[in-house]
Amino acid sequence: MEAKKKIGLKYAYYRSFFALIVIPILAVILVSVMVIRATLADSSVDNIKKAQDNLVSVLGREVQDVSLRLSHFVYVNNNEIIKMAVKTDTTDFSERYHYTGVLTESFNYAMVPVQDIISAVFYMKDGISTYLKDDVILGDGEIRSSAWYQEALSDPNIVKIGYYDIGIVASGRKAHTFTIVAALAPGRDVDRDGKVEMVSLFVSSEVEKLMKRYNHDPFLGITVLLDQEGKVLLDSDGGEKLLPQEEGMDWIRQGQFWRRVDGRKYAYIVTREPVSGCYFVSIVPAEVMSRNFSHVGAAVLAVTIVLFLLFYRFSSYFLKNIIKPVHKVVEGMKQVEEGSLEVHVMPEGQEELRTMVHSFNHMVRQLKALICENEEHQKKKMEAEIRALQSQINPHFLVNSLSSIRFIAQVSHYESIGKMAEALMKILSCSFRSNSSFYSFGEELDVLDGFIYLMKIRHSDGFEITYEVEEECKSCLVPRLILQPIVENSIVHGFAELEDRIGHILLKAWYEDGFLLVLVEDDGKGMSQQEICQILTEEETVAEQDQRARGRKSVGVSNVNSRLILNFGEQSRLKIESEPGRYTRTIMRIPVRVLMEKAREEES
Repeated sequence: MEAKKKIGLKYAYYRSFFALIVIPILAVILVSVMVIRATLADSSVDNIKKAQDNLVSVLGREVQDVSLRLSHFVYVNNNEIIKMAVKTDTTDFSERYHYTGVLTESFNYAMVPVQDIISAVFYMKDGISTYLKDDVILGDGEIRSSAWYQEALSDPNIVKIGYYDIGIVASGRKAHTFTIVAALAPGRDVDRDGKVEMVSLFVSSEVEKLMKRYNHDPFLGITVLLDQEGKVLLDSDGGEKLLPQEEGMDWIRQGQFWRRVDGRKYAYIVTREPVSGCYFVSIVPAEVMSRNFSHVGAAVLAVTIVLFLLFYRFSSYFLKNIIKPVHKVVEGMKQVEEGSLEVHVMPEGQEELRTMVHSFNHMVRQLKALICENEEHQKKKMEAEIRALQSQINPHFLVNSLSSIRFIAQVSHYESIGKMAEALMKILSCSFRSNSSFYSFGEELDVLDGFIYLMKIRHSDGFEITYEVEEECKSCLVPRLILQPIVENSIVHGFAELEDRIGHILLKAWYEDGFLLVLVEDDGKGMSQQEICQILTEEETVAEQDQRARGRKSVGVSNVNSRLILNFGEQSRLKIESEPGRYTRTIMRIPVRVLMEKAREEES
């Protein structure tokens, strides 16, 4: 526990530092890293899609071009090419050779020789085939049974497209190119002789070269070309084994998804070519897509480390120049709290902290001087109390003397003198009490009875007093001598100018809403509002000062009012109502709860 106290300030600093700086910065960095990672991943996907868009554009353009070329070749000059091809369907070799040459010239003229055309083939219904340019090495049976061939037969005069990813001609130059084949089955309106079954045009595609170039870029992954049914048309780098082995086309229509193959995570990006309906699927390892992120992450980590090193340097400076001086002041305050006033803290740190340390040292010196001064004052006060205790011998001697007078009066059967001595003893005994400021309301009434007895003798029974006190009020604790000054004010001042009329005093006490209410009312001469204000704020007169100097204590209405306010606040201020010539009414309102608490405090 002691160790925690010593490092409390440092602990608070580090806790605030981590809570307000380290954790928010780490959170910002983490969010930034996530955003950067997502951005880099999106950038990688965008680059792949751009490459796919280029492949889609090339394939779509090539399919459209070969379709237009085939249509132009078949329908040019009122189907002249078809008519010429029919003449090659003969068993006469020389005639066939002649018409094949003529057909080749027409082909070259109609197609405008380009490098991408591999071959053109006329497949006759009787099984004979006429080849222009290079011969196709695939057998006629294989060609005629292919899907694109059968599809074209079922839909005459409409160009159909097929694909080959193997060499289809004998020429080595064209042995390994991806080939697009366009096929058209002429109807009776085109081939009036009804001998030509299919016209095919084989064209080498640039898609394979472009795919190989993209596949060499590891960030673009491996691209595979699939047909409309999801079958592989072109796979130059072994991407087929990474394709999902699922039936149906649901996976290919997702556009972009992630899969694990042999424990390795891959991203799949799919783009559809709208003209042919084929799909380009790019397969990229997840670690390749995040390779750039690794470099960025390393840079962010390096920046973070540098940043926290700077923070550490700042913390060291802050602790040395700010926290440490404050800690020394705290330790000095603890020593002062333990009672040592010989503390002196060496000023260090920033100027403001040095000023604070100087102020602390000055405060300790002042405190030491004040304590010495207070000790001297207490010493003098103790001497005064000793003198006061010695002076109490006289009042006690007076009470003892009155007790002797009462005894002699009782022995001599002078009852009135005895009662007067007894009444005076009650008042004096109450005045001399010093151990408690509170006693019961019943005791206060007893003291008041003694005072009333003496005043009746002095004023020749010129007044009467009536009590209306609820029984439970008598047990309530009240401050000493709060009734006598008020009743004395009624007798001395209220009844001073009465001639033969007897004055009447009503004393009433009751509980109301947690308060003890005391009413003292007389039918004397009354007071004006100015006199009421004067009596509540009355200061000690010269006579009273003279009496106090001689050791006697005079307590007036203003004294009662002051004591009530000091003990219970403004809510207990005396309330005096009066009408000149008719009455004076004084009301005290004392909170019972506060009375009980003060009584308990004095008892403790």
